Amino acid sequence: MKVTYLYNSGFIVELDKHILLFDYYQGNIPLLNPNKNLYIFVSHFHHDHYNPEIYQISHPKITYIIDRKINNKGIKVHPGKVYDIDDLHIQTLLSTDEGVAFVIKVENKYIYHAGDLHWWHWIGEPESDNKYQAETFKKEISKITNINFELMMIPLDPRLKESGWWGMNYILKYINTKYVLPMHFIEDINKMHEYLDNKPLNQYNNIIKIHNKEEVFILGENNEY
Repeated sequence: MKVTYLYNSGFIVELDKHILLFDYYQGNIPLLNPNKNLYIFVSHFHHDHYNPEIYQISHPKITYIIDRKINNKGIKVHPGKVYDIDDLHIQTLLSTDEGVAFVIKVENKYIYHAGDLHWWHWIGEPESDNKYQAETFKKEISKITNINFELMMIPLDPRLKESGWWGMNYILKYINTKYVLPMHFIEDINKMHEYLDNKPLNQYNNIIKIHNKEEVFILGENNEY
C-alpha cells in the first residue's frame, strides 16, 4: 500500500487495484495509474477538506463519494449508513463537526478516514458543548471497535493544545490498526511531533511521523506502484 500525504487531511491511498483520494485541499496530485479505478472521498464541505478542483482531475474512471451537503456531482452519503459501491464496502459515521467519517473495506483491508470526527475539546467553550463532543465521539468510535484496520487517518490538531491528543489516544486504546497517520495539523508539524514524542502517544509504535507535504509511505508488503 502506497500512501501520499498531501496536506492537512488530504491523502492518496494506492492499493493493488484501487486508488483512494481523501479530503483534497492543497498539494500536488501525482500522476495516478490509469489502470486503477480512482475513488475520491469528501467528508464534508469545509474548505480545508473540500476543494472543487477535484472535479478537474483527469483519470479514465473516477467515482466521487461525497457528503450529502456538498452541491456537486457524486454519490451522496449520509452519516450512519452502509454503501456498496463497485467492490468497496463503505460505512459512514456521524462527524462531531460536519459530515461523515469513512470506514472502507477494499481488497480485504479496512481503511479509516476521520474527516472531522474527533474529540473536539475546546478551552473556553461551554461545558455542555464539550460534553456533547466527548459523548458523540465515543459513541461513534464504539461502532467500529470490532474491526482490525490496516490504516487509520486520525486528527492530531495542535489548536486544541493539551487536549489535542485525546481523540487519537482514545481510538488506539480500543481499536487495533497496523498503521496510523496523523492529520489536520495544518502547518504545525513540530507540535504534532511533540504530541507523538511524549506520553501517552509515545507508547504506540504504529503511528507514522509525517515530515513534509507530499511525503510518500510504502506500508505493508513490498508492492510495485
